[in-house]
Amino acid sequence: MESPLTESADLPWLTTGRTKLLQGGHKHHCLLITGPPAIGKYLLALDLVNRLLCENPAEGGACGSCWACHLVSGSIHPDLHILMPETYDESDDSTLLNHAHRYLDTGQSSQKRKPSSQISVDNARLLSDALLGTSRIGGRKVALVLAADTLNRNAANAMLKVLEEPVGTTHFILVSSYPYRLPSTIHSRCVRVECQGPSSKDISTWLRARHPVQEKQLSALLLSGLGPIELDEVLQNEELKPINALITYCMGDDDEIPHGLGLAARCANIGLERALTILQSMALATVRESAKGQTPAAGRGLFQDVKFSLRAFHKLGLARERVRSAVDDQLALEDICAWMCGGHSQP
Repeated sequence: MESPLTESADLPWLTTGRTKLLQGGHKHHCLLITGPPAIGKYLLALDLVNRLLCENPAEGGACGSCWACHLVSGSIHPDLHILMPETYDESDDSTLLNHAHRYLDTGQSSQKRKPSSQISVDNARLLSDALLGTSRIGGRKVALVLAADTLNRNAANAMLKVLEEPVGTTHFILVSSYPYRLPSTIHSRCVRVECQGPSSKDISTWLRARHPVQEKQLSALLLSGLGPIELDEVLQNEELKPINALITYCMGDDDEIPHGLGLAARCANIGLERALTILQSMALATVRESAKGQTPAAGRGLFQDVKFSLRAFHKLGLARERVRSAVDDQLALEDICAWMCGGHSQP
């Protein structure tokens, strides 16, 4: 049975960053927390939020027992504002979701639609308007923006004024796995806090302590390139089988020559975004092994050729950038899979 994951202290690779943040080493009103995807940056940000709003903070973080701490844990603190895209999937933490609800649901449309992968200008304006007012309970106001790189340009512009001239004691905490996507106008107003990702050994040790995972299964998970928080979710939800099937297919271990429809079917069983991440990670693994003079682990599979793997890594990166804006996920998936298998078959 897996252990519950509740705070950044559960993640040993965040220890250094957590200590620096919670001991008050950063005084700037706007922080940008960055690092690889799914390593728990949102947990680190939440711990910092708790400390900033706590009435009796200590060096190790919030006290956990004051009125403000209870308001945060109850998802009813009026001076905590959380903004994130509708498709944010790194956490199902009720504190995040309940505080973010006021900005996720603007009530502007009752039509059924695809959840937005961007933070819209309307939501950014709602946040800015709220922060231009005074504190509801006479203390700090804290704005936490998760997946901040999904702010579209208009949304970023809507936040500039309150970022440049915060009213009262207002703190901004932006979290992003892809800070290069942030508009320079936002990036330049933040102090960046870089979180280092864990090594493969660290991930293995952590996952073994939480799940009864076999060595072969663990090797497949590490090859997937998914972050430890996402791997933990995979094991918790028993989603390993389709991931292993995709990796086995790409490595040529099931004696079947990869073809577009077969690859697309296996990717669809996982989900488009996760599948593209795995494929790109496998392409990168071949390039890295070749650079070290090692025989690619993919053997006779899809990523056995270094030149093809380089092209595929680039193509998959572009596909990941466009995936959430695709009109039809299935068509986008079949297109990239057909290209990969066609490119693989070329000399």
